[in-house]
Amino acid sequence: MFQEFYLPPLLVIFAPAFTLGILHTAIPCEDKAIFFFWSFGISKTPLKSILILVLYGLGLISSNLIIAFITVFISLLPQIFIPHIIPDDFTINFFGAVVSMFAGMILLFFIIRRKYIPHSKYKDELSELNWKKKKTPYLFGILAGFAPCIFELLIYSQCLQYSLSGFFIDGIFIVFYFSLGTFVGLFPLALAKHGTSQILKTREPKTNWILLIMIFIIILFNTAVMILSFLHIR
Repeated sequence: MFQEFYLPPLLVIFAPAFTLGILHTAIPCEDKAIFFFWSFGISKTPLKSILILVLYGLGLISSNLIIAFITVFISLLPQIFIPHIIPDDFTINFFGAVVSMFAGMILLFFIIRRKYIPHSKYKDELSELNWKKKKTPYLFGILAGFAPCIFELLIYSQCLQYSLSGFFIDGIFIVFYFSLGTFVGLFPLALAKHGTSQILKTREPKTNWILLIMIFIIILFNTAVMILSFLHIR
């Protein structure tokens, strides 16, 4: 007899969330922030540049986890005010898929229009900040993290979906793994951008076909989840 093999639940969550976090680094939001780090000459030495990236990444992780804990708290409100309510997995999965698909469609719309530059709201303030203080990149990371892009909204919706189903720890960990993937992805991208840090010419953004394919996969996957949930098929 063959023994059935099941992957640990948190490992199942880890793989897609961590991968999505790394891919999230390659889209314009983090790319823009790192480019301005190098362009304004904030990092004078390799060691200092690594320290800036570490503190900046930890700031992103902190803000993402704060939002995750707030999301979990919000998911607890229905059980606090309506203690006898019994959450229906099919309904939760259906509306979770609707939110994720809607977010994916918004992202697709902005990418097609080539106006998708999240986390760049504060780019003009980078040169005015006091980068001699070690807390500056950390606080800037928190500030950038509280202005989430569509990919982060997708992760937060998944966190809410897990929490409403009673899997609070899984909801927190899916955000943590995503943040960890983003943190790891900062470093190779920073090295890649270091060689072109002196090029400050404005270029017309090009269509990211890998990102478009990912979005179509997200939309198709959530469409399938909606259909299966509506038909009560597990």
